[in-house]
Amino acid sequence: MTGVKSGKIAQISINWKSASTDSWGSGQFGTIPEGWRPAVVTHGTWSGRDGGSQRDFILETNGNFRYANCGAVQNSGAFFGTMTYILA
Repeated sequence: MTGVKSGKIAQISINWKSASTDSWGSGQFGTIPEGWRPAVVTHGTWSGRDGGSQRDFILETNGNFRYANCGAVQNSGAFFGTMTYILA
């Protein structure tokens, strides 16, 4: 993950190597350090090519950063995305 901050706004880019294939499965990106945490629980979405996968990125106020698969069996390949949010 990489990120930038400007004032009370942050942007994080995720470039992940592999993912859970389970229907409604999930995985962890890690914990975001203080100073980078959001003011409220923040969600971002990722949609795979040809409807192959849909994932919800979830960044919690305690810094826990994870993803959750949405729906049927998902592909296990790499995925990426960017989230922009207001800092706490």
